[in-house]
Amino acid sequence: MSRAGRFAIWPSREASVSAATLAREMAAVAQTTLAPPPFAEDAVQGDGQPVIVLPGFLSPDVTTARLRQFLGVQNFTPYAWTCGLNIGPMPNVLREVERQVREVADVAGRPVSLVGVSLGGTIAREIAKSYPDSIARVITLVSPLHLPVVTPLAPLAQAAALLWNMEELDALGSIAEPPPVPVTAIVSRDDGVIDWRAAVPPQSAMVEVVEVSGPHMTVCSNPQVQHIVADRLARS
Repeated sequence: MSRAGRFAIWPSREASVSAATLAREMAAVAQTTLAPPPFAEDAVQGDGQPVIVLPGFLSPDVTTARLRQFLGVQNFTPYAWTCGLNIGPMPNVLREVERQVREVADVAGRPVSLVGVSLGGTIAREIAKSYPDSIARVITLVSPLHLPVVTPLAPLAQAAALLWNMEELDALGSIAEPPPVPVTAIVSRDDGVIDWRAAVPPQSAMVEVVEVSGPHMTVCSNPQVQHIVADRLARS
């Protein structure tokens, strides 16, 4: 298998995702952008817990704005990550997220939680392995953990992987190993971007899997997801 093919492959005819499911995802994004659903009702209130929200593959911070707005309303303290477009776990990206984690934890005087969307969650798990004392909890939203990822975004993912070095690809090969902090993995069988089973982590004492319904690309605007995220963050 080629270097890039180790990360992502095009779906077979039998796969749960395809170009057609990706088109449905794009339609869902358009609909949600024009008419976002209301925030989750009766969601748990926080007490100012700091939360860094990491966007998905090839996504900027604006794609997590709805979730961060919700967290602010619920009295958490959300932060956008500071790496711009997420093109993967390159060394400069990992160093910047690690710096931000340490800085936010120092300012808050308490550990930080990480909420990662798709590839953002994959990166969040790796960061938590390196800095567990600074991280209270990790929540992954439809984040791939098993490689290669079956996705209609494979051509873009393979192109991005060419920018990574072999060390980074090797590290992703062990991403399914849990970090030493509580982890909540939110998955959806409706996922039209990745085979949803790729987001299910192996069983572990500190890992829970929560299944929701809804598309991959609109997960930040999903009231069911928002409700779960607030509940788990409030435990930190």
